[in-house]
Amino acid sequence: MDRTTDRRTVIGGSIGHFVEWFDWTIYGYLAAVFASQMFPAANAAASLIASFAVFAIGFVGRPLGAFVLSPLADKYGRRALLSATILATGFGSLLIALCPTYAAIGIAAPIAIASARFLQGFAAGGEYQIAVTFLNEHASREHRALSASPQTVATGISVLFATGVASLATGLLSPGALSDWGWRLPFALGALLSLVGLYVRSGISESPAFEIVEHDPDQRATSLLASITAFPREIFVVFVLELSGVMFYLWMIYLPTYAALVGGLDRTAGFVGSIVSNAYFCLTVPVFAALSDRIGRRPLLIAAATGFLLLVYPLLHWLAVPGIDFSRYLIVALVGTTFVAMQNAVLGTVCAELFPTRIRTSGIGIPYAICAALFGGTAPMVATWLQVRGGGMLIAAYVILICLITLAVHIWVTPETSKRSLD
Repeated sequence: MDRTTDRRTVIGGSIGHFVEWFDWTIYGYLAAVFASQMFPAANAAASLIASFAVFAIGFVGRPLGAFVLSPLADKYGRRALLSATILATGFGSLLIALCPTYAAIGIAAPIAIASARFLQGFAAGGEYQIAVTFLNEHASREHRALSASPQTVATGISVLFATGVASLATGLLSPGALSDWGWRLPFALGALLSLVGLYVRSGISESPAFEIVEHDPDQRATSLLASITAFPREIFVVFVLELSGVMFYLWMIYLPTYAALVGGLDRTAGFVGSIVSNAYFCLTVPVFAALSDRIGRRPLLIAAATGFLLLVYPLLHWLAVPGIDFSRYLIVALVGTTFVAMQNAVLGTVCAELFPTRIRTSGIGIPYAICAALFGGTAPMVATWLQVRGGGMLIAAYVILICLITLAVHIWVTPETSKRSLD
């Protein structure tokens, strides 16, 4: 492929992840603004809880999306399903942007918002593994993880972009205007971004690996159950790999809240720290991905799990100092983000390298979605509960237990996959 095609392929494979995370982040930022309009309750706290409960519905939709969309991608191709997932994500954003208030249509308003979140979760249940498969199947063996890393980088860039959009909306609009109609603009932007993504994806080519399988009847995807049961070890490894989502959510999303609870960190300082951490994540992921192309995937997976195992308690304990200063918080954030970047730089590529083409998307998507729903999406909630029950020690114990499991699997079960062909 020429450079223009390469660039469009990379953007096409990554832009869905960008739109997905933009929508999820914007909802989290603006839920408090529109909660009383869409989820009226006896008090503001109850309205906000209701709005975040609807946010969680998106995680419920993920496993269903994985079960439905992954086999379709294995049967009909990656390209067609990538267009479908980004269109569904954008339609969910548009529905939220245009939804009338509770005062106008009653109970239909929260039902519509919940339906939009479920649709976006359903699309996200297919987007990740289909895009991971697509990018890795287009990449050369020598630079596979580096070529696929833009999808992971898109997560950090998307959060930064959503942060900027939310900041502009709250800074340029009066509180009244923001509450009345201004909160709808970022969701409308999310719908527009999905149309841009759909246009980009309409011009990309199907992955070479799938084209080979498509014309070979002996290699076409079999039934979902038969395909999954043929690769139990690989399914188990993907599930364990995705447990790293707990560390991602704890460090990239929950850490400012934790620092505010135990050390009194100023909210603005936590906000700035999150921006710096996300920017650092975007810069380091390609570096670690390129390193894995040279030395293999397992060394980075083992190093990241070992780093968290040894340092999670000291790092969390170091934040539990009244009046914590920003520099201390930033050091803790960047150290943890380094390990998160190590994991995420190779995670998708390892998953793609575990399976043959005919079952690759299903093999990744189903254990990924189930693990994300059970552990990744619940990580901030579980961490908050553990903090109330016993402080940072219990949170650290939770992470250490996950690290012990992942280390054991990576040392004795996970194969080195960097030299495998995907054809």
